[in-house]
Amino acid sequence: MNSSIFYSQAGINTTNPSAMLDIVSSGNTDTTKAFKVNNSNSKEMVTILNNGNIGINVQNPVTKLHTSGSIRMSGIDTNSESMKVMTTDISGNVTTRSTILLLPQALAGANGTDAISATQTLSSINGIPSYTNNLFARSFTISQTSLVTFSYQLGVGNIINVSGNSLTDGASKQIGARLTWQTLPAGSTFTLNGVIHTDAMSFMNSSANYTKEFFYPRGNCTITLSPGTYSVELKGYVYAFDNDQGIRATFGGSPYDRFDVIATSLQ
Repeated sequence: MNSSIFYSQAGINTTNPSAMLDIVSSGNTDTTKAFKVNNSNSKEMVTILNNGNIGINVQNPVTKLHTSGSIRMSGIDTNSESMKVMTTDISGNVTTRSTILLLPQALAGANGTDAISATQTLSSINGIPSYTNNLFARSFTISQTSLVTFSYQLGVGNIINVSGNSLTDGASKQIGARLTWQTLPAGSTFTLNGVIHTDAMSFMNSSANYTKEFFYPRGNCTITLSPGTYSVELKGYVYAFDNDQGIRATFGGSPYDRFDVIATSLQ
């Protein structure tokens, strides 16, 4: 019994094949099809263009690998130190992103040491509110469109009437805190000094002792912000409708004061 082994190379559109199968495109434009495979229904399933773009179920691939339909990967190794994940944009283009950018990031505060050391005392009477000025502000910069969450708590104490005595008139009073824009990047749709969020407590004192407590206006809100540098001020305020005793209160100086800014990228 005799046997023979032959080694040969086949060339398509070339007389000097350099591989077992060597195919040379017949055209010289990027969109020339160098190779394609059709199924039994004459549907083009695999395409290779002259520029190297490969299409699977895509007749005119616009990237190096352009597919239409589901993708499955098997046997992929696990990397416990992975710092990036695979993502796609709105057009389906595959990219990688740092996992750090996908998680909420503390831009300011959130460290348990942001108590307000300074204090400001406000007075209000006859329906004219009074606000703190530059008591506590946070500045931060975001490089990508993000969901930004503001969380705050502002201590208020020493609540008495404007004359320095206990409140005994039983009239309506209000103590609160609010967030306002202090600086905004160019082109922002928000307004300087505009209110972002507010929290207030209304009360009517039934006796002098009622106002000896320490109050904590607090709140949180989430806003979508474009890239840029922002500054937000946490303001305390008091309001007294009456024109008899009024109200006076001191803001800040509490170990439980908080003002945190946390962002989660949307891009």
